Amino acid sequence: MNSKDTIVRNTFLCAVAFALASCATLTKPESDVSFENLRAFEISFVDQYAVLGKRFDAAAFDAKVAEGNAKFQDAMTNEKFKARRPVLKDLADQFKAEAAHLRKKASTGKITKALAAERKRDINDNYEHAIAKKTE
Repeated sequence: MNSKDTIVRNTFLCAVAFALASCATLTKPESDVSFENLRAFEISFVDQYAVLGKRFDAAAFDAKVAEGNAKFQDAMTNEKFKARRPVLKDLADQFKAEAAHLRKKASTGKITKALAAERKRDINDNYEHAIAKKTE
């Protein structure tokens, strides 16, 4: 085999390998992206408001909660698989409960270092359970 054939063969093999790798990493289904975005939003929400010594701003907090509620509503509206909507509804209800709990703690100055870690752990557990439910 001459060097030109080797170059052509190697180029072809690289192109095939690249195509196969691209297929394996195609974008995730919209539902998965939606779940990941909602989880990231909730974690960010906790990071923003479960801060020891931070002054509680009720208006900003309420605006962020409204933003979260809108994100959940959009996710439920845009979900193509009807069976996943109740899972999103459960997550939305859990977000509302988390927000109410965080509001109570933050507005009374009872934020602790452990609170944020506990909230994030609960959020991750909620999403792990939700992901398991949506794949059943």
